[in-house]
Amino acid sequence: MNTLPNPVPRMTGARTRLSVAALALVLLSGCATLASDGGVADVQALVGGKTGSTDARLPTSSGQADAQSVAELLKAPLDAEAAVRIALLNNPGLRGSLATLGVSDALRVQAGTLPNPHFSLGRFRQGDEVEIERFLSFNLIGLLTLPWKYQWQTRQHELAKLQAAQDVIRLAADTRKAWITAVAARQSAAYMRDAKEAAEAGGELARRMARVGNWSRLRQAREQLTLAEATAQLARAEQAAFSARERLTRLMGLWGAQADFRLADRLPDLPKDATPMTDIEARALRERLDVRSSMAEARYVAEQMGFTKVVGYVDGMSIGFARNSVFDNDTGTKASNRGVEL
Repeated sequence: MNTLPNPVPRMTGARTRLSVAALALVLLSGCATLASDGGVADVQALVGGKTGSTDARLPTSSGQADAQSVAELLKAPLDAEAAVRIALLNNPGLRGSLATLGVSDALRVQAGTLPNPHFSLGRFRQGDEVEIERFLSFNLIGLLTLPWKYQWQTRQHELAKLQAAQDVIRLAADTRKAWITAVAARQSAAYMRDAKEAAEAGGELARRMARVGNWSRLRQAREQLTLAEATAQLARAEQAAFSARERLTRLMGLWGAQADFRLADRLPDLPKDATPMTDIEARALRERLDVRSSMAEARYVAEQMGFTKVVGYVDGMSIGFARNSVFDNDTGTKASNRGVEL
């Protein structure tokens, strides 16, 4: 005798899958929490050993502690390492980049949060009948795509970390170059100042020698021309030194009394031996953050394009539960109906 299959196991399996999916959504929304530092610690780990200084650290939420550190570094003549540390702690552009990183972290948490349901309540009257309508709906597409959206926003946050790390490394390199340029320009100005003093002495000697008749007017004019050229070169050197110092000041984010910092007297000596570098190309491809960022962005765009093709046919879907109650004041009766809307 043929018997019909028992539908209970199939119904149980369907309920189990729905329960697992609901539990996964709840766990996903519960795990999405804001980082205490907005991801600054991860950026600090990415730039480790790439800023040229041993203890370069990024700004913290305590601005007073960073200001004290900057004040301590400004007490001594400023070397390259101190300039980099001050720039990383005090540069307003870098602070803005790290603030953007915090916004990206907030968007990541928001992407992992369950969408809010929509509830509506209506009251309609026709003669002696009063109808009360209650409707509760959920964004079904938002619920189904929640894991993917959270995954993509997490990858976007990782891209933001790589971009912030690149900004840190670029700022450190620019500050170091600006410090070298400022010190070199200061040394050039000092040299041109000595050259002008020597030209002034030569001009005074030429004037006295020409007055007693030992030098000709032509030779005196040549000495005066040398003095004029030295004066012009000194003016250009002082202007270059001023511009280089201002650029360094801007990169370090200093202003007011802080801008009166003291630079080192001279550039450090060149190393006696060149640092040996092996496997430079492989190391560059492995450690350069811009290469890693480009690869991660390419994967992100490719996956997002695939999802866009899928949801391009159905851009919205919601499921709702409705319950209507009709009261007849004339007869004193009540009628209710309920249903589901997709």
